[in-house]
Amino acid sequence: MKKKYFNRTGLMAAVILLPSLFFALPVTGLANSESSDIILLFCPESDINRQRSVLSLMPKDSLLWHENGAALLRVEAKSAPLWLSYLREDSAVAAADYDAPVTALGISQDAYSDAQWGLNNDGSYSYIADMNTSTVLSTSDIDMNIPEAWAFYSSMLSSPREVVVAVIDTGIDINHPDLAANIWVNPGEIPGDNIDNDNNGFIDDTSGWDFYNGDNTVCHYDTDGIHTLASDNDDHGTHVAGIIAAVKDNTIGIAGVASCANIKIMPLKIHGGSKGSGTIANAVRAIRYATAMDADICNISWGTEKANTALEEAIRQSDMLFVCAAGNSGTNNNSAPVYPANYGFDNVLSVTFIDASGNMSKKSNYGTQTVDLAAPGIHIYSTCVGGYVSLSGSSMAAPHVSGVAALLYSYGDNLYPSNIKEIITETLKPVASLDGKVKHAGIPDACAALLSAASLKHDYTAPVLSFTPGFSENRLTLTVSAKDQGGSGIRTICYAFGIRELSSFRRGTTDTTIAPGDTISLAKAGDYTFYVSDYAGNERAIIYHLADDVAAPKILPDYDVSYDRKTFTVTVNVSDTQSGVKTVKCAAGERDTEYFRSGSHGTVLTLLDGLCAFSVEDEGIYTIYASDHRGNKTVQTINIRTVPATSLELNVSKKTMTVGDTFLLVPTLKPINTTDKVKYSSSKPSVCKVNASGKLTAVSAGKATITAKSSGGIKKKCTVTVKATK
Repeated sequence: MKKKYFNRTGLMAAVILLPSLFFALPVTGLANSESSDIILLFCPESDINRQRSVLSLMPKDSLLWHENGAALLRVEAKSAPLWLSYLREDSAVAAADYDAPVTALGISQDAYSDAQWGLNNDGSYSYIADMNTSTVLSTSDIDMNIPEAWAFYSSMLSSPREVVVAVIDTGIDINHPDLAANIWVNPGEIPGDNIDNDNNGFIDDTSGWDFYNGDNTVCHYDTDGIHTLASDNDDHGTHVAGIIAAVKDNTIGIAGVASCANIKIMPLKIHGGSKGSGTIANAVRAIRYATAMDADICNISWGTEKANTALEEAIRQSDMLFVCAAGNSGTNNNSAPVYPANYGFDNVLSVTFIDASGNMSKKSNYGTQTVDLAAPGIHIYSTCVGGYVSLSGSSMAAPHVSGVAALLYSYGDNLYPSNIKEIITETLKPVASLDGKVKHAGIPDACAALLSAASLKHDYTAPVLSFTPGFSENRLTLTVSAKDQGGSGIRTICYAFGIRELSSFRRGTTDTTIAPGDTISLAKAGDYTFYVSDYAGNERAIIYHLADDVAAPKILPDYDVSYDRKTFTVTVNVSDTQSGVKTVKCAAGERDTEYFRSGSHGTVLTLLDGLCAFSVEDEGIYTIYASDHRGNKTVQTINIRTVPATSLELNVSKKTMTVGDTFLLVPTLKPINTTDKVKYSSSKPSVCKVNASGKLTAVSAGKATITAKSSGGIKKKCTVTVKATK
């Protein structure tokens, strides 16, 4: 039996399947051997001016693009390690790493199948080779129970919500008759007006974006207007899209796993050229685009052996469920990682592949710690540009799982990836050959997953933020704490200076990102708008007014006159409860704050535990100056003068003590503001000792005279009689 398909012109035509239509995409980066590309994400400290300052120090013409807190730089290969080290050490940079290739993970095949055994396997499936059809025996029920799922779905859900799956891959044939109705359309963009209507940074992105070519042409057709260009093959992404969302019951082609739902595919092309080149930098851009445009699921049928902090962070910050191909090298991902499949986040599913008898291929990657599950991936019949083709690999397995996830997401709003992942992995159909090979030894059971829809968790509550302001020398600080009561978890927090609308944050993909509990350092006070979101899509914008330190330090001076009246010691208590004391100075005479602005004016005092002191020999007015770290300044004068005592009295004139007793002589000087000091002496220290504070200590039996003498020579005496100890 020969199978037929409708091409884009609507004519019935015999299938023409090219033997090398699919490619493994062993790609290289965009840079040549004499240059290296560096992808970087800026850190929470950096506003746009700080980012530009970092980039301005890079070599001329090295900047390829700068958007949404990320940038791509091209530098000479020999200097790349130095530039990378420089960027990583800069406080404005959160992550910097080499850009590297990402590889589409399909396997080229000479044989093609028109039977979707992965959806329903009754023990055999049709096999097409060289336009001839044969029957291949398989193991019955090695499938995902899709017909049963569709039947249950239609009986339970009459009005499913729209689910958007971002396919980051080669381009997608958006005019394919089996896909056109299920291609995402950007509601905020007016086609063909050459204007960025929704202000997302992309002009006329009506059906996604081509990051490889830098335009909105998400599929590249040959001169016949139907098939793909040999120089820019878009079959791989089209094949992935068909597995997920090919239109059901339209009498042609195939049906996607999620075709019974309100499913939309968002085409995001990062692979291009005759070899299907792709880069991590463009993958990061595509992920951030899909996140900003509110996609639910991201299908990634490609991989790289290079761990990349920018790619990792872009995935962690997204609320999409990432369904990632585990690879096609037949190796253990535990020891030979494939990224992003190996990122063990709650929003990442790593998928390997099996054949129609439940067996892993020799090219199926595995890993009990790193590969979550398997899915159908051998002889998978799906759409290609202008037609249909059978391809194999984990590239084909991943979209099977994306389709099941889409069915679950269609059950309502405010679902979140970790819960969807949990339901899929807990309702798998067991496959014995997967034991000891993956985390969960099975393939998705779509019907069982839908029967577990009662386990779906909805989070309708946006997270809340709390703020603790402070100061760190000349910077303002703000500690930002977050709490999520809805259960899906804090996804991202970012902020911008000024009052901003919620929509301006583009779902957390713009402005400066911080982590919960971070303390941020800010140069200026004023209104800041903070954005917080969770993994269920709830988001909130909060305006916080950060008050500056506008109060100058407080100065409390006092002075002390030496006993001989020749030296005056000034003690100064300086305090500032906000940004803290920065500088304390003193100068003779009455001065204002302007006087101390000159570095040569005034003597700098050392502040220790809020106290400092200085000594002078002349009476008169002295000025103490203090400034804090926010630039507030103040002065305080003190008038130093000697005030002689006119009288001196002691609290006792006679005292009887027993050996070992102590007693404190208390002098009274007049006037009360006198600066005179009192010194004490004992006529017989062997009988009674006296210290500088007037404390008497009885030493032995006898009598002694204690003399108190003021700075001006006034004397008073106390007779002490010491008795022996009884």
